[in-house]
Amino acid sequence: MKVMINILLGRRLRKIRKILGVSSEDMAEALEVSVGHFQKLERGDHAFSLERLKVLREHYGIDLNYLVTGRSKEEDIARDLIYGTPEETFYFMHQLLDSCERMYLRRISEEGEL
Repeated sequence: MKVMINILLGRRLRKIRKILGVSSEDMAEALEVSVGHFQKLERGDHAFSLERLKVLREHYGIDLNYLVTGRSKEEDIARDLIYGTPEETFYFMHQLLDSCERMYLRRISEEGEL
């Protein structure tokens, strides 16, 4: 029995795969599954494991939030900023700035190692 989330996730993955110009064979190999199994994942006949979702994120940079929900991180950020309470917006902005600082420090640390 197909579950709607599997069908939607598979459709989104197929769309992303085609945009990236990656063949079914190459993505199946990266996920360490047969091409037939991968095609069933794209059709929604099988569910993705967390391990395979992690591979998609790490290997191809696929936004798992979009893959699972159909919404981009940017849409969620905008919604949180617009509809959140002032306290939630403050907390969110604080988290965002902390993330930017960590990424910046990591970047300059890596550049120093070059």
